Amino acid sequence: RGSGSSREPRPNMTTAFLLAAAPGLVLHGTSGSRSPLVNWFTNEAKIPLTMAPPRPSNHPFGQVLFLTDDGGVEVFESGAILMYIADKYGGDAFSTPEKRAKYAKWVVWSNAQLDGLCFGAVPGDHRVRGSSMGNTQIKAVATLEEILGKCEWLVDDQFSVADVAVGAYLNYVPVFFPNTDLSVTPNTAAYMLRCAERPAFADAFGQGHADTVKTKAQAWLARGAKGGGPQEMMKKMFG
Repeated sequence: RGSGSSREPRPNMTTAFLLAAAPGLVLHGTSGSRSPLVNWFTNEAKIPLTMAPPRPSNHPFGQVLFLTDDGGVEVFESGAILMYIADKYGGDAFSTPEKRAKYAKWVVWSNAQLDGLCFGAVPGDHRVRGSSMGNTQIKAVATLEEILGKCEWLVDDQFSVADVAVGAYLNYVPVFFPNTDLSVTPNTAAYMLRCAERPAFADAFGQGHADTVKTKAQAWLARGAKGGGPQEMMKKMFG
């Protein structure tokens, strides 16, 4: 997922000139990192963003992602980058700490907890182990399913940076773990489908990624509607 420290080729003179001539937001990243998450948000909000090679950058830990902006602004970590862009371009919705908190809590939760649920990573060890999103015995999985049964989008029922953060992580699950079964969480599956159907999602992550999510989510929803999820099967077997 793109946070390693392998060497990358330095930008050539043409690239360096273009970066020097391009004011505003510049994102050092790759399609194999979390760059598409940021690209999705800027695509949705029609915010100009210049892509740059992942390295060199001033990231203090030598990793990816890394954002720069006018005035010497430097930001790393995908959640912090999302919130910086939202703060700068979000207008009245981000004009006070109270308003900002409605979105920030979801962005931070995605990085702090949803990442691990989707990929099986643990603090300090980001190896991909497997997804826990089909396990409704996990409180966070069951709680998210309940929340998504009450709304179409997470904040004021309007698509926002909160959905970019949550939806991006969820929609990696069927790509990395094609055998995962989310038929037991139909609200989550339907939410993933809504995210993948957005044109800006496909623009950022690629049409193949979007199509994989849509195919899997539709299959989960169909299976759940027929009572074919794992929990229902266990009930039929054991009563």
